Amino acid sequence: MPIAGITDGTGAILGQASRDYSQVSKLDFMALLVAQIKNQDPTSPMDNAQFTSQITQFSMLEQLETMSAALEDNVAVGTAINNTAMLALVGRNVTVAGNDVSLSGGSASESMIAATGNGRATIKITDENGRVVRTYEQALTKGLNTVTWDGLTDEDVAAADGKYTISAEVKDNNGDAVAFTNLMTGAVSGLRYSDNQAIVMVNGEEFYVSEIYKVS
Repeated sequence: MPIAGITDGTGAILGQASRDYSQVSKLDFMALLVAQIKNQDPTSPMDNAQFTSQITQFSMLEQLETMSAALEDNVAVGTAINNTAMLALVGRNVTVAGNDVSLSGGSASESMIAATGNGRATIKITDENGRVVRTYEQALTKGLNTVTWDGLTDEDVAAADGKYTISAEVKDNNGDAVAFTNLMTGAVSGLRYSDNQAIVMVNGEEFYVSEIYKVS
């Protein structure tokens, strides 16, 4: 029985990931350089400066690959450290954009207003049925202002414990509107990651860690 001759194969090895031939490796670079030396014209050999230049390029390729690998490792380590640190936020109170207020034992959760300028705020507290239970005014300065409700109604009696919302209208001394953001404070009840960014759960809503104004 005749035996077929053995030939070199060019197909991918079974179980091995196919190679991306758009990328040139260090071995490819060296193989090209060796082939160039082997096949050069003996009567007109490669110029020393040209040879040195190609060796230098090969050395630079190695250094760049090493630097790239080290940078990827540093980024991975930094991300892991940052993600681990974010776990410490669970259970902590944070201040984020929102207008939820919880009243427990006559004490309301902290509310704040981030104002773009000085002014005076007319603040309203509304219960879960949409009824305004308290209206009061407070002077504001540019930046963060605490506007925590005292837990009393307009009749100066203690409001029932529960969930409320706070809203405001801010005007300067000329009666012009001042831009602002309502801020609420609540405990971080959960944490998840999306595209390596930490997202916290506060009062049933999700916020990126970068959206936190204050941790208390």
